[in-house]
Amino acid sequence: MKKQLIVLLLLSIATTCFALTESFGPEYDEITTFFQGEDEPDALDAMWDSKSLLKIGVFDNGKGYDSYAQHACEIIRDKGIQGENVTVQVIDIKKLAHFEEWVVLGNAQCQ
Repeated sequence: MKKQLIVLLLLSIATTCFALTESFGPEYDEITTFFQGEDEPDALDAMWDSKSLLKIGVFDNGKGYDSYAQHACEIIRDKGIQGENVTVQVIDIKKLAHFEEWVVLGNAQCQ
């Protein structure tokens, strides 16, 4: 229960940073919603910084996040964004919430 409260508190702080984004269209919104949902338990939040940059917020548990970013590229292709040069950055959401630092844990270039 205590862990859930801490997670909710951190999410509420970090979500304010992620929430102030514009929509780039329904296919981009669908991808954001997918990573915010329960189908991707590692992802806590997601946002498109631009049509070519997706940021996914996670808690850093020390595992390699380049492979998770590559997995996100597969999801992006599956959801219909193909032929675009998209970069995925996996962000440490705890550092974002506490220090307002965008610490990149992993990244991938989607082709």
